[in-house]
Amino acid sequence: MTSKHLSVRHLLVGVLAGLTLVSGTALAESTYGYNAAGSGTVTATARVNLSVTVPKLILLRIGSANTTVDTLSWTSTYSIPATPTVPVAGNNTAVAWDANAPTVTAGTNPGALTVSAWTNAGAGTINCSVAAWSPATGGPANANFAVTATGTLPHPGATLGACASTSFTSNTLATGTWAYALGGTASSWTAGAYTTTVTYTATGV
Repeated sequence: MTSKHLSVRHLLVGVLAGLTLVSGTALAESTYGYNAAGSGTVTATARVNLSVTVPKLILLRIGSANTTVDTLSWTSTYSIPATPTVPVAGNNTAVAWDANAPTVTAGTNPGALTVSAWTNAGAGTINCSVAAWSPATGGPANANFAVTATGTLPHPGATLGACASTSFTSNTLATGTWAYALGGTASSWTAGAYTTTVTYTATGV
């Protein structure tokens, strides 16, 4: 083989070695021990670092899965005295009203929502916030909505007026149900269709 061919070969070897270093190949440490007298004990040590990355994940489900947002609905009911009469849709309907105020109930409470949360973070928390009502005034207050939790996932606050924060254990599935009950003085509410959105945020730190 000619010197020209040897030079090209050496150049290629050098380039490949450089590419190996750039590509991130793991390189261990190297040492040596030496005793010129040829006696005694010699040692050589080499160390390798180990690194494991565990991605952080958090999951939260309130009611339905995916992009479905559940709607909890109440319809207040009226009863006209003296003979209890539940109004029906229409106008100019005759009624045996004794001129006393009607009785009002907040409405039937909807079924409880199934809730679940999981995280592998050091600690998991859930908090809640209630958006402004539309219309803004005249209807029930946030504090009128009590939330009863069962299972291992507490609701962040006894009522929606007391939204705070609650925690759940890392690497353990927290599940249960949240039941929403509407109270308050329904007879003080002005007629209207009132809506808002409650946002729950799970955080892993």
